Amino acid sequence: MPTPAASEFTRFFRADDIGALECQAARYVDYSFAPHFHEEYVVNTLLDGVQSYAYQGGQYRAGRGALVLVNPGAVHTGEAGSDGGWAYCGYFPSVTLMRQLAEQLTGRPTEPFFRDTVVVDPDLSVRLARLHHLLRHSDDRLLRESWLHAVLGDVVARHMLGHAPQAVQARHNVERVRQMLADRLADNLSLTELAAVVGLSPYHLNRSFRAAYGLPPIAWRNQLRLVRGRALLGQGVPAGEVASRLGFADQPHFTRAFRQALGITPAAYQQGLGVAPRRALTGS
Repeated sequence: MPTPAASEFTRFFRADDIGALECQAARYVDYSFAPHFHEEYVVNTLLDGVQSYAYQGGQYRAGRGALVLVNPGAVHTGEAGSDGGWAYCGYFPSVTLMRQLAEQLTGRPTEPFFRDTVVVDPDLSVRLARLHHLLRHSDDRLLRESWLHAVLGDVVARHMLGHAPQAVQARHNVERVRQMLADRLADNLSLTELAAVVGLSPYHLNRSFRAAYGLPPIAWRNQLRLVRGRALLGQGVPAGEVASRLGFADQPHFTRAFRQALGITPAAYQQGLGVAPRRALTGS
């Protein structure tokens, strides 16, 4: 049954008692997502409407019943592909969780990788929607965990490779810069400083980094700050402290960036997760 027309919304919840997994239910009509990425995999099933998005140099459309699959670190966008917008339920399974599922299926260490980004799999679409309901509303851990392994296990078995194609592997020097940015998110690093570390000119570093990761270093760092900020908010860290830890100019700067990326404020995100921000520690 199609989802009835409704106002835009987005809701998050976690199922960490059975796996490192964040889930989302959302409807968007006018909202569009700027280029961004996630450290986790993305597994969405479209419940209504049409989504359009850019991914890995291509433009894609997904309609009701289709799966949208995105690999960790892959830059993508998101916008309505029809007048009515689009609605979906989605999952952000951690790299660790998907590796575990892949190893259970293959019997060896495996780096799972989505072959395609839009997949028509009616059986999995229905089961992903059912799993979403169970994870949110059921207290039966055996039932929830059984469904999680069965459904996400089939996602891995049907639609993922054993490893990423060699063409998507970053060059060593660009990977070193990516790791520096990840390790020093709050630091005010310059492009010249980063380029000097790996023996490139700032111009060539910018081009090489974008070719490898889909965003230039500054945009990639800003997106990772939001990814890490989301995790800290989920742990109950106050938004002001998150902003300070991750190098944002101030809390309003963090709030604006977070809302632009996710369509929701940090306070609303924490409220949706049922997380109460803890009090900031004061000095004696």
